[in-house]
Amino acid sequence: MEDFKEQPQFTLSQETSKTEKQETEITPEQKEILESATKFAEYLTSRWPQVDTGRKPVIEVDDKGATVELPESPEDIETEVRLNYYLSGSLASMLLSRAERFIEMDEAQIPALVEARTREIPESARKILSSFARQIGDLDYVPMDHYKANPTRLKKGGGGPSFDEVPEAGRKVLKQGENQIKVMCDPVEVYGARRIAKVNVEGQDYYVARPDTILAYKVLHLLQSYEQKPEKFNTDFGKLLGALREMYSEEELGQITQQVLTDYEDAMEGLHIRMNEGKENPPAYERRIPKFIERVLANQQVSPEIRATLEKLREQK
Repeated sequence: MEDFKEQPQFTLSQETSKTEKQETEITPEQKEILESATKFAEYLTSRWPQVDTGRKPVIEVDDKGATVELPESPEDIETEVRLNYYLSGSLASMLLSRAERFIEMDEAQIPALVEARTREIPESARKILSSFARQIGDLDYVPMDHYKANPTRLKKGGGGPSFDEVPEAGRKVLKQGENQIKVMCDPVEVYGARRIAKVNVEGQDYYVARPDTILAYKVLHLLQSYEQKPEKFNTDFGKLLGALREMYSEEELGQITQQVLTDYEDAMEGLHIRMNEGKENPPAYERRIPKFIERVLANQQVSPEIRATLEKLREQK
């Protein structure tokens, strides 16, 4: 399979449209929602911690070449901090809008938390991100593999807090459906490495999706389902691209977009192989991204930013 990541010359659209120029002043209601998002995140992460401290196993290789975990006396036990889950979606964007900087974590060390690089979030970018303030119908988060086995973890569906449990100040950000008692939780699928940032809001640390990956996954999601909400994708993509350009170079944004699309294609190819395992003449895998690109480009509603970005991706065939 051809790999997007082998095309380093790709950069995102340089187009500027009305969506980037539109006013990003937030309304009083959006300001309340942003404040509520912080209170909700504070409650959520106190009830379901994002990090835990566990025993660090001591590993040795025996004379047969097998790895074994050595027993330790209590005084010799080392501990390590590891990530349980990180926040994504609208809640992550709202937390980023309230921070002055973020720290990228070393993706090769996850779930261990090793700081790699600090980036500033300019006021102009925070203003754009603040304009994404909206009530959330469900909680998007990405669990680590070890966390999935934790019986007290956040769980898919109604496995989060009830609305009554959440402090009143944190409820404004939540959209409650009819007869809905609990906040709906949605563990999000990611492809390839977990790319994570730490932000500090009002003295509290939160772990969220790394900002450049928020844009990359927006590209993937619009490729998958642009026709369902074309106007929303047009507006959101233009604003998000404007905000991310304040924090990353065009080359960095292009490279992470390529990488996420490559990781997605690799995952889909692996799924195809597993589903056809044992068949005498299994069908060859057909790459999905090129088909998605052509379908979206054929839509007359596509904004200039999206069109230019997808045309650049198409050139990488």
